[in-house]
Amino acid sequence: MTRPDELIAEVLAAAGGVIVGRIRLQKIFYLLEQKGIGSGFPFHYHHYGPYSRELDRALDRAQAMQGVEESIAYRQVDGMPYSTFSVRRESSNEVGNLSFAEARDLIGAMKSKSSTVLELAATIHWISNMEHVRDWRTELLRRKGMKTKRGRTEEAVDLLKQLGLSPE
Repeated sequence: MTRPDELIAEVLAAAGGVIVGRIRLQKIFYLLEQKGIGSGFPFHYHHYGPYSRELDRALDRAQAMQGVEESIAYRQVDGMPYSTFSVRRESSNEVGNLSFAEARDLIGAMKSKSSTVLELAATIHWISNMEHVRDWRTELLRRKGMKTKRGRTEEAVDLLKQLGLSPE
């Protein structure tokens, strides 16, 4: 089994070396776990959807031991900080229990969406599969409010379908 800090570096390598945003990283790992990556990170529901404290801890170790770098920048619109995680690493044949090619394609699909859509997709999966809420759309609207507008819910459902994790 791949150590958690090594797995983070492998996921970053499969992501082309860079993932922008701590929330995005959490949601990518949550959805990869649903696809069988085998990280072993336990997730619970938090403000922005599924979250793993252990993933955050492993991220600290990955920075210390695997060459993962975190740079912090500030959004122009409101000055809020965000992290960019990067690694310079040769890609391996596998990323946890997934092939490198499968992990690369899954991560690429997730990176192509906004952080909000990725958050909604992970939350939809959580509500429908972990909490077993049949009317996940109503629950999603209750929890996420305005984030669900402007076609974002449909985009999140489309992403889940593309990942093979359709809620419907």
